[in-house]
Amino acid sequence: MDRVVRHLVFWVIYCTYFYIQSLAPRTIAEFGNSDTYYFAWLNLCCFGPVFIFAVYFSIYYLLPKTLADKKYALFLFYFLLLYATGSYVNYFMAGIFLSHVHYSTPVENNFRHRIEFGNYNTRWGMVIAIIAIGIKLTKTWYLQQKENLEILKKKNRTAIQLQKARLHPDFLLRSLDTIYTNIQSGSGKAPSIILNLSDLLSYSLYENGKELVPLEREIGQLNNFIALEQQGKAGTINMHLQTGSVTNSLYIVPLVIIKILEETTALLHTREQTVCLQTLQVATEKNQVSITLLIHPLYNEPGGIPNWSYIVENTQRRLLEYYSPNDFQIDLSENEQETGLRLHLTLADAPGMQAPAFNINTKTVAYDRV
Repeated sequence: MDRVVRHLVFWVIYCTYFYIQSLAPRTIAEFGNSDTYYFAWLNLCCFGPVFIFAVYFSIYYLLPKTLADKKYALFLFYFLLLYATGSYVNYFMAGIFLSHVHYSTPVENNFRHRIEFGNYNTRWGMVIAIIAIGIKLTKTWYLQQKENLEILKKKNRTAIQLQKARLHPDFLLRSLDTIYTNIQSGSGKAPSIILNLSDLLSYSLYENGKELVPLEREIGQLNNFIALEQQGKAGTINMHLQTGSVTNSLYIVPLVIIKILEETTALLHTREQTVCLQTLQVATEKNQVSITLLIHPLYNEPGGIPNWSYIVENTQRRLLEYYSPNDFQIDLSENEQETGLRLHLTLADAPGMQAPAFNINTKTVAYDRV
């Protein structure tokens, strides 16, 4: 229905323009003569069918059969053939038109005048056909860009979801090793460790498909992550979670905070350190959440301070998939005694969120219906 309306609007606008330009009074007095307007109407009725045929033949045959396949020589041939056919038809339509008009300056209904009228009005038809092809190409390009945008959105969203769902392999191996060690030793901690890991895996696999989750849910999984890490090798990495006043009605993208702590922990496990203390502070104020991660390491190896900017870059990339740059601020401060990673993030107060837009490249053009 919308397509029919668009076509009707197009032809109403063009026919109105063609009718107005067909008004041909020879004197001022002829503006008051009804024949002036009748002749313009007759001109539209006689030559309009060629316009319509030229337009629809161009957009439904020439465009998909020649231009879409880059057959430019064939397009030119058919376009000239269309012009010749239109001129032939309009030659006879000009005879009908000239036999019914009687201008104050007479125009004889002869071969020369028929050729002139027919050729002139056929050119109008070819011009409007070219305009229609341009409109069609523009519309097709816009729809293709829109389709490509949706595809890239889905691709990026899928990639981000996979990245969020993928816990670091070393973390999983350490957790499984801890479970195995506790089972072998007969420790009663094994069931609670299994429950912690199960809950965290369930959260990473199923909750990450949601755009937003309650902030309390994210913090709860932080406790599971910390509990699993603390069951590992004693004295290697100690973690503390400090939560201030947390508003109950705020929602966050799942695994945002967990991935920060997971990546920093994975980076620390690659180093040879005697003791490392990580303190994670989470507090909210209105619709803002402040996340501060303080790391106090003591290094044995001469490598010095790790490359924490890697964590910052990964966090920024993940956040930009869901938040605008104005919605968050991330800062890094580091020295030999302490590394501080601070994130201020504006949260939503409802579990709904719009995905960002992406710039993409075009792909093969597919012509759809106008």
